[in-house]
Amino acid sequence: MVKRSIFRKLLVTMVGLIIALLMLLTFIQIEFQKDVFEKELEKRITLMKGRLIDRGQILSGNLSGQVKNGIASVNLSLVADQLRNAVQENKELRYIILMQASGRAYIHTLKPQLEMGILSEKEDLFAAGQKTATVNEYVSNGESFMEFIMPIQVSARPWGVLRLGFSLDLLNQEIVNSREESISQIGEMITRLLITAAIFILIGACIVLFVSERLSRPLMHLTRLANELAQGNFAVSDNVKKIHPDGEIGALTTAFSQMARNLKISYDKLEEYSRTLEQKVINRTSELAEARDQAIAADKSKSEFLSMMSHEIRTPMNAIIGMTRLALQTDLTAKQQDYLTKVQISSRALLGIINDILDFSKIEAGKLELETIAFNLDDVLNDLFSLMSGKAEEKGLKIRFITADDVPSDLIGDPLRLGQVLLNLVNNAVKFTSRGGDVDIKVALAEGAEQVKSADQIRLEFSVKDTGIGLTTEQIGGLFQSFNQADKSTTRKYGGTGLGLAICKRMVDMMGGVITVNSEIGQGSTFIFTAIFEQPYEVSQKYSASHDAFRGVKALVVDSDETSRNALCLHLKSLFFQVTSVSTGEQAIQLLENACAEDPYRLVLMDWNLPKMDGISVARHIKNSLEIACIPHIIIVTTHSREDVVHVQRSKDLNLDGFLAKPVHASALFSAVVEAFNQTDFDEYPPSQVRRPGTGNEKLHQIKGAKLLLVEDNHINQQIAKETLEQEGFEVSIASDGRDAVQKIRTCYFDAVLMDLEMPIMDGYEATRIIRSEAQFSDLPIIAMTAHAMNDVREKCLHIGMNGYVTKPIDVDELLANLIDLIKPELRKTPASCLAKASQQKTALLPECLPGIDIQQGLKNVVGNERLLHDLLLKFYEGFSDAQIRVDAFLQAGDVDSALRFLHAMKGVAANLAMSELKVCIEALEQTLNKSWEYGPELLTDFASAQSRVLESVGRLRSNNNRLHQ
Repeated sequence: MVKRSIFRKLLVTMVGLIIALLMLLTFIQIEFQKDVFEKELEKRITLMKGRLIDRGQILSGNLSGQVKNGIASVNLSLVADQLRNAVQENKELRYIILMQASGRAYIHTLKPQLEMGILSEKEDLFAAGQKTATVNEYVSNGESFMEFIMPIQVSARPWGVLRLGFSLDLLNQEIVNSREESISQIGEMITRLLITAAIFILIGACIVLFVSERLSRPLMHLTRLANELAQGNFAVSDNVKKIHPDGEIGALTTAFSQMARNLKISYDKLEEYSRTLEQKVINRTSELAEARDQAIAADKSKSEFLSMMSHEIRTPMNAIIGMTRLALQTDLTAKQQDYLTKVQISSRALLGIINDILDFSKIEAGKLELETIAFNLDDVLNDLFSLMSGKAEEKGLKIRFITADDVPSDLIGDPLRLGQVLLNLVNNAVKFTSRGGDVDIKVALAEGAEQVKSADQIRLEFSVKDTGIGLTTEQIGGLFQSFNQADKSTTRKYGGTGLGLAICKRMVDMMGGVITVNSEIGQGSTFIFTAIFEQPYEVSQKYSASHDAFRGVKALVVDSDETSRNALCLHLKSLFFQVTSVSTGEQAIQLLENACAEDPYRLVLMDWNLPKMDGISVARHIKNSLEIACIPHIIIVTTHSREDVVHVQRSKDLNLDGFLAKPVHASALFSAVVEAFNQTDFDEYPPSQVRRPGTGNEKLHQIKGAKLLLVEDNHINQQIAKETLEQEGFEVSIASDGRDAVQKIRTCYFDAVLMDLEMPIMDGYEATRIIRSEAQFSDLPIIAMTAHAMNDVREKCLHIGMNGYVTKPIDVDELLANLIDLIKPELRKTPASCLAKASQQKTALLPECLPGIDIQQGLKNVVGNERLLHDLLLKFYEGFSDAQIRVDAFLQAGDVDSALRFLHAMKGVAANLAMSELKVCIEALEQTLNKSWEYGPELLTDFASAQSRVLESVGRLRSNNNRLHQ
């Protein structure tokens, strides 16, 4: 049964409109009527008050004349009778008071007891002070009065006043009555309006009933026909009766009939389509399945192609880099060594391009994933500085790191990818900045970082600013697109694939940040990116408790570079030091000598490379000065290696209190300051920021002689890996495939296995599964050593039981780090023959110690080639034994340019041969000669002393060499 909702809707609508209209009209009528009543009441009140004032004035005028006559005739009793009679005769008159100007009441009809007394009420005082006729309204004891005050004069002299008080109660009562009458009239009006509304509602309901009936009857008829049509009876169009053909219902009826006919036609077509639809669905499903299979196959082919190309490219690259490294460790001429060094550099550059392409491919395929591990931000920045400082020094660039004090060092995220982004940006900055420019790397909390902190996360902002060639707006627009560079001329001049910044942008996006660039042509560029990291739940507070220990302590920062100087000042101020800064050593000495003895400077942060007088010379002067009341702690801040500082410290007895390598971070500075105030021996100070060459030598020494099984089918790779590992003191056996490896492992003992993946007969995966299936080999370290660099290959290797993963071309340091981590020295016994052999190899040509020469650093500089280092030391003796005489001759002749060229060449050789003390003295001498045409005898003496020490050491080496050949 269809409900007749039209009637209800029309009824509710009509009644609602009537009620709303009547309420509006009633409200308007009430407001209007209230306004009329209020105005009428105000007029009535005004009229009543006017009449009262008129009567009061007439009465007060008459009585005042009588009072004057009575006073004049000294007949006050007559006056009193007259006034009392007036009060009795006039009902509105409540009281009459006759009082002198002094306030004494002679007649008081309301309160006779106050007669002859002094009246002091407020209204009494007001009346006494009136000089003219006045009307005063006031309220006393809850009763309202209107008082007429008439001054009384006798013989033209003021005598007092006559006060007539009229009660306003009658007037107020009339006002109340008028208001009640107004309210009564409004109530009657509302009643009439409600009755009118009820009548209108009743009439409206009747009208609605009539209209709804006229409308609903044909609609109900159409509804029944529609139900039949929904049940499939398409003949209902013949049963539709024309109702009001000229009206809306008639039009609706016509449209319904047309719809019924159209539905009949559509239904017939639908039946025809349904008969063929099933076959079409089957065909389409088959096509979609085929397209899906093709897409999956294409994606798989792409991944396989990338994996295969990575393997095929890295395999010969491993041979090129490995063989070049081995060749560099043999006896070579200078030209051969130059050729091979350039081959190795070019090979590394090619490997970097390959890695960029693979990273981009991983990102495009969605296979690049970020690690979530704990790391130290300072370590990432230090690694970045170590990688880029050499390139920057070659171009004469200054690299400065500025880390805000509120940036935590301990973070959780992916340090490798963060370092990759920073390395790419800094490498670009160095590449596109001309000689003598600046590159600034800043780390700070990003804007809005506080909201992120609440969720145990932090958003950091990194910026890399350079003073290079800059970019146009058009170049910036396509900067982060794949395979795109600024322009073709840039490509020709600077090279590159155009993938670096595109990869950076994708990685920054994955780290929850954004990357932007601000640049102007000729003004340099600033790349800014943000990244979100997690914070450890227990953040170290190791130095927060000690901050107050330095509160108010005076510190001096000496640095010629304003940016570095300001950064050091900010770090010290965060420790509550009282900081002063200067730019030269001379200013520092003068400031310390003039300092108050009661409040001296306790700490000096001294940059090594200062103009005119270098930091070492300034430190020496300060330590030996008698004019400085309190010798401060001195910490050297420099880009030089720690070995340089240690050599200078030992040779000149500077008694330095600490050493910080740039970039200086807040945590490292705090540690150095604490150590400076607590230590007595500089050599025992372990700066956290300095990476000493060979820190893993002790651990590597513990596993020397370990037996390794190299599983590799490529003969060139076999040779490279075998010779490289044997040079490091390992005993290497070779298996050409997986089956051979399994057989050798079952018959011989090995400390670790280096497993290639793709080999004939049996690959590395299957060999590892077999090895791991045997219980006695469950702890045998297996390291994958493959040309595959895809992340899924690494995961597969670890999943089947391998312990490590090293990609080709082989990074020797990475391979040794894996061996150190996986081989347990306590579980093996190093063969004495191997240790003896390694020791013999190490000491056969070079002694363990040569004064003035760092043997270990020198070997590292020539990739461990002892023969090469030995020969280079002898050549140095032959070429520079007369260096002091030659320099002195140049200077005496006034040929400073020739002296500088000779010193520069000698400094390069000294640096390569790890003669750090001699290198430092040459640099000091160069700085002096660059600043002035005169040279200091002290500096030349230092140079001669350092040179003599080196020549004496090499001389002993020559003598030993001659004895061996006799």
